[in-house]
Amino acid sequence: MNTSLTKFCKDYALSKSTVYRRCQELGLDTSDGLSPDACDRLVHEFDVVLEPPEAAPVAIEKPAVTVEIGNHAIVLSQPELPQTYSLESLRQSEVVAFDDPLAIAAQFLQTADVLTAEMQRDIRVREQKLQQTQQAKAAIAEKASDFKLEARLYRERTEMLATAQSQETQSLQQSLNTLQSLGKQAD
Repeated sequence: MNTSLTKFCKDYALSKSTVYRRCQELGLDTSDGLSPDACDRLVHEFDVVLEPPEAAPVAIEKPAVTVEIGNHAIVLSQPELPQTYSLESLRQSEVVAFDDPLAIAAQFLQTADVLTAEMQRDIRVREQKLQQTQQAKAAIAEKASDFKLEARLYRERTEMLATAQSQETQSLQQSLNTLQSLGKQAD
């Protein structure tokens, strides 16, 4: 006879989601309850210590006192109702759930906070790098403009100096030629 997953978990004080997950890992079908072999295997898997069953308390039967009023009434004994009930028979499907969803939520929130802080730090680093790049570009652009002006002035000035130097050299050469023409020629 198969045992329901809920009853098995209750009998051995095990978490239903943990046992269900282990059944899935072991390939045990739980849709029609657990077979006796599956129960034995799970008991072994979870290292359950089996305690000897407690002796059922012996119910002292109280003799029923019946007073017959006649043959028109049949007295029925009070039915014994079960003392253990399972809601499993009223449910349509099994539930898969985490043992501690709040711990998972806390872990997610902590991870999200760390990631958010790192993203914000990365943005600050990138903004700072952009600002430094913009400052470098502005400084270079200003210096490049100054350099172009200085280079143009340098070309113009060196051209003037070169022209003046050439004129002065030619004038000196003419003076030397005049002096040489006055001198006596060697025979």
